[in-house]
Amino acid sequence: MRIATTMLLIALSAPAIAAGPQKAADTKDDNRVICRREVPIGSLIATRKVCLTKAQWEDRAVRGNDEARRQMELNAARNATPSTG
Repeated sequence: MRIATTMLLIALSAPAIAAGPQKAADTKDDNRVICRREVPIGSLIATRKVCLTKAQWEDRAVRGNDEARRQMELNAARNATPSTG
């Protein structure tokens, strides 16, 4: 379950990464709406169109990365190998 949650969070942040380099005009207006197509997890064909402002896309990417990092730290703490001493 933890792995599935981590993969979901990574997948949610992937469209922001996959969008590629942004133009100089994108850095000027945080209120401009940007639409992207996303592929739902488990589907190879279906897509959905998601429209958010530039600031919302950036916030979504940061939150996804933070959550993925938190999940990895939790998994590492739970699965730590006991030290033999």
